[in-house]
Formats: sequence, structure tokens, C-alpha cells
Amino acid sequence: MHNAHANAVPKVHPATREVLPEDPMDLQGFEVPGDPNLMMRLLVEDYARMGWNTEAIMSLATDPNYQVFHGLLRMFGEGELRRRISDVIARCGVMCVKTTQREPPPTQLVQIDLPAAK
Repeated sequence: MHNAHANAVPKVHPATREVLPEDPMDLQGFEVPGDPNLMMRLLVEDYARMGWNTEAIMSLATDPNYQVFHGLLRMFGEGELRRRISDVIARCGVMCVKTTQREPPPTQLVQIDLPAAK
């Protein structure tokens, strides 16, 4: 029987990890194998649930700092990526929340008289 703990690495929170010169702790992005259509659909759904519409998501694609969406823009082209994003949003919708601020309750108490019990 395979021992699942044989290759276990102790869990260390990144904030408590020793800072080493060869580990600059910079955020690094890199490509991984997978289905770009699935990845695009899941990312668009996530952003749509945060209230982002097609135009807001497309703005990420034009920024090279957002490597995933920018890579999808280079892969599909602007028109095709916009169409795909619009299709996903048409299917799942965009989460919109409206907040209203209530008037504060009155500070004066009102006496309520109840009829006497029989």
C-alpha cells in the first residue's frame, strides 16, 4: 500500500518562511498545458460574478500585466475574444448588487399601549 505521507512536505505559511536571496518572492506567471477555451470560460464567469461586464474584462486583455487574458487576446484576436466573452456572459449573466442606505431609526421612543388582558 502506498504511504501518502512518505513524500509529505511540512506546511509553512509564506509569511513565516525564511527569506532567501535566491527566492525573491516575486509573483511569476507562466504558461501551463490545458484547454484555453475552458480556462477563458471559467475566468470570465469568475469576473462576471464580481460584476465585470464584457468591456471591463476586455480591458484586462489589453493590459500585458494580465498575462492570461492578454495571452487569450493574442491567441484569439480581439473580435473573437470579445465574442467568446460576450457568449459566456450571455449564458451566466453579470452579478449586480444595488446598495441603499436606510434612514437612521428615530431616536425618540414611542409608547405602545396594549389592551388589558381579560
